[in-house]
Amino acid sequence: MAGTFELFIDAEASFRFQLTAPDGTVMAVSRPFPSKAAAVEGIAAVREYAGMGHVKELPAAPAERPFGARSHTAVRPLSRRMPLQCQGMAG
Repeated sequence: MAGTFELFIDAEASFRFQLTAPDGTVMAVSRPFPSKAAAVEGIAAVREYAGMGHVKELPAAPAERPFGARSHTAVRPLSRRMPLQCQGMAG
């Protein structure tokens, strides 16, 4: 069974999405996006990259977070998130 992409607005009023497994486990949370349309494009990119993605094992954890990445502390707890009603994921 496939996972679900959930689109939401975080505590800083940015759009994000998370990939949730069928059992409800959050597998990944996106970076913040400035608009709903940009977040939908991010979902499309993840779908494409994940299907073609290779597994790369790193010898140790990366020393620094990627440029522009924020900690997950800016994301509301799941119970306080405001899900968006997305009909066909159109912007």
